[in-house]
Amino acid sequence: MHSPEVIAELKKNQAAYETLRPELEQEHWGRTVLLHDGAVAGIYNNFGDAYQIGCEKYGLGRFSLHEVGVKPIELGFQGLPVYHLLSPAD
Repeated sequence: MHSPEVIAELKKNQAAYETLRPELEQEHWGRTVLLHDGAVAGIYNNFGDAYQIGCEKYGLGRFSLHEVGVKPIELGFQGLPVYHLLSPAD
């Protein structure tokens, strides 16, 4: 189970992504968006670069990644779709 802080970060980032999704899909299809604290922190050509930069700048559990144009996986827990939630095991 993830901490309340990690869940709050994911919810903020998910809301920001959904707000910006039409623009991102039009301009950045197939790229990876790094979000932190409910805002876009960068857009990268590949997931690996975005992940590495997110880890270095914010630490695990403090950012999320969204691949533009890729539908999130629904796992059915806590009502949140899974976008690349990156955090250490709690």
